[in-house]
Amino acid sequence: MRLKVYRVGLVVVTLACSVPVIVAAQPRSAVAQVNRAIAAIDAKKYAEAEHMLRDVVKRYPNYYDARYELALVLSLQKKYQEALAECLPLCDSNLSKDSQRDHYFQLLGNLYAQLDDTLNAELFYRRGLKIFPTSARLHVEMAIRAAQRGDLDEALEEIESAISGDPSYPLSYYWGARFYRASTERLWVIFYAELFINLRPNSSKADEMSTIWYNVFREAIEEFDQNGRIILSREIRANAPAGATFPEAFSSTLSDAARILRFNRDFELPVASIDTLLSRFLDLWYERGLDTLYRNIIIERYRHLRDEGLLEAYVHVVAQYGKPMQFAEYAKQNRSQLEKLERWINKHRLVLDRTNYISRYRW
Repeated sequence: MRLKVYRVGLVVVTLACSVPVIVAAQPRSAVAQVNRAIAAIDAKKYAEAEHMLRDVVKRYPNYYDARYELALVLSLQKKYQEALAECLPLCDSNLSKDSQRDHYFQLLGNLYAQLDDTLNAELFYRRGLKIFPTSARLHVEMAIRAAQRGDLDEALEEIESAISGDPSYPLSYYWGARFYRASTERLWVIFYAELFINLRPNSSKADEMSTIWYNVFREAIEEFDQNGRIILSREIRANAPAGATFPEAFSSTLSDAARILRFNRDFELPVASIDTLLSRFLDLWYERGLDTLYRNIIIERYRHLRDEGLLEAYVHVVAQYGKPMQFAEYAKQNRSQLEKLERWINKHRLVLDRTNYISRYRW
């Protein structure tokens, strides 16, 4: 994590991004040329990359990853029809599964979407899912289309399918946080926004996730002020015992933790108060044995950060775009803590797999 607030380059538009080249017994010289072209794409030297990729595809027409990269660089230059001509053969139903990749179908669907042909866009996403049913990238694309149609429930179903299919795919959490923000399930906004920030430190969309994360906590405390209770999910039953489900356990524990907060209520929630809130939340969560009932890698991360004396710095970094002036003041006075946090994060990168991932449908 860099101190400049979690920023790494990540394209979060619907166009697919370059992926590592699969060698697949291609000549080393061709593989090397494709890798140089990918480097040129990353440097936004699209014409140069196109020239190199056309040369490779001409010499090795069955080098499908090279053809994919050519279609991608054409799309980045808005040469959509040319990109379609290169991408369509990659998704031919006559090709063997071993010759195809899920990102081929993603790019083809995205090209049709760019041309406002939503029928063919969804057709190829679905065709890709028949071959790669656990593809997170294809489920995310289907979620985006469902949301564009106004079908939020279907979009959320697709997001959860994406997460269960591949918990390591960051964009599932980015879009998940955005879509859940439009629902009554604020609990998952907190977790998915934070997961995205951890998985893609410094990304171009981290500021958006940071703002969302802060605002959900702010709204939760405003709700507590009014009702004496925080409810982050519609799945919480009216008279359920505390801890009956994960959403109930989390909301109940957060409500109890909020009772210790003391600040001037004329002002919005200070970032430092979120640190206090989460620290008390941890005490209660572990006292109640909830860590043994519900393993949650983010809550475990809070505990490890607090043990290292870094929870306050972490909270300020995660929430910084929600309250940028407070973060600037904190950074001015706590440079050494932020540097220590950066070293800790670099040593303890968040890795999600099928044993530890966070998902609404998992609970």
